[in-house]
Amino acid sequence: MVVRAKTLGYRLASVNINVACRTLAVPDMCNLMTTCELQRTPIMCARTRGVTPRRLSSGVTSRRLVAAFGVGVALSLVNTASGRETDSTAPAFDHSAFDAILKKYVDDRGRVDYRGFSKDSETFDRYVASLGRVSLAELGRAEKLALMINAYNAFTLRLILDYYPIESIKDIPKRKRWRHQRWRIGSETYSLDDIEHKKIRPVFGDPRIHFALVCAAVGCPKLRNEAYDPARIDEQLEDQTRYAHRNSRWFRFDRSNNIVYLTRLYQWYGGDFEKVAGSLISYAERYSPALSQTPASAKKPKIQWLDYDWSLNEWHRGE
Repeated sequence: MVVRAKTLGYRLASVNINVACRTLAVPDMCNLMTTCELQRTPIMCARTRGVTPRRLSSGVTSRRLVAAFGVGVALSLVNTASGRETDSTAPAFDHSAFDAILKKYVDDRGRVDYRGFSKDSETFDRYVASLGRVSLAELGRAEKLALMINAYNAFTLRLILDYYPIESIKDIPKRKRWRHQRWRIGSETYSLDDIEHKKIRPVFGDPRIHFALVCAAVGCPKLRNEAYDPARIDEQLEDQTRYAHRNSRWFRFDRSNNIVYLTRLYQWYGGDFEKVAGSLISYAERYSPALSQTPASAKKPKIQWLDYDWSLNEWHRGE
């Protein structure tokens, strides 16, 4: 049974229903309470704890269950009246400030106006600071993924601004780049490598993230001029991946010579792509109609790696 805030018009905080359960002495039902990982709405799910309705205490009557939910609803309405949690559709973490910044300083090709950005970073710095106050435990899976990608890209932008003007991220001292533990997310401090290799890749297992994490280089995938949104993140990741495979900077298929030219992202993170598609070619076929139409009997294309351009992904307005 799923209690949805959209249906009730209010978000029923799980803590309120837990309070109701205990108040009405139905602990077995309390033990079934959990939080839906993606939508953060209260769920009554017998499978969660391996308890079926038949195994609930005999003293738990339908009248008590209805009363428990009634008390939970009442408590939630009280919270609403007092100004707490009034919007069930509100995201657990607000990326709107970052979204506005990206729209202002990133063009449609993913290039950044670092010169203008460097003179107007106050709002951006507040957003970066807010990442250190997030409670990851309150986020669902899609919210965590969106936050981690946004955080990685925001921290990279902040790193560039710290040293701007530069010609490449590689102009920054090596110890200050990807392995420097200085970035706060919640109560922990991470390096950019930590975020990518510990908090994103092994947790989500989605190779499309390699076309979303941007290292401020021309050879990196383009930086979107919008923040990643938990409600649209699958669509956004798919769009990023399609874009890369339609752009000769990251993908080309020479049918006459049977050669597939791939971004070095495929070389560096080959295992991620192979894990979901079996091979690099099979993964690339998903996003290349020309490659996917190659007869199965034909010789497998040879892979060659495209040059990776480490020059700064900079946009000079007026160009």
